[in-house]
Amino acid sequence: MLTQHSVKKGLKIFGEAGISAVIDELKQLHSREVLQPKMRDELTTDERKNALRYLMFLKQKNSGQIKGRGCADGRPQCKYMREEDTS
Repeated sequence: MLTQHSVKKGLKIFGEAGISAVIDELKQLHSREVLQPKMRDELTTDERKNALRYLMFLKQKNSGQIKGRGCADGRPQCKYMREEDTS
């Protein structure tokens, strides 16, 4: 059975291969301009409160390759956005 691991646990298990997978996933977000990084001090209190957390997991595929997977935790978004505005 293949299992996803949190980054912290995945890095303990996979070592350098896990670090490489995390870096590759983040490079992909950067090169595609998916996210715009901001310093915490640049955000207002409301923006900080409404910011979505980015969750990252590591998984070993059947081929043995270590893969990083990231997603936004959209649960807090339900409190202030309509369903039609999110996708």
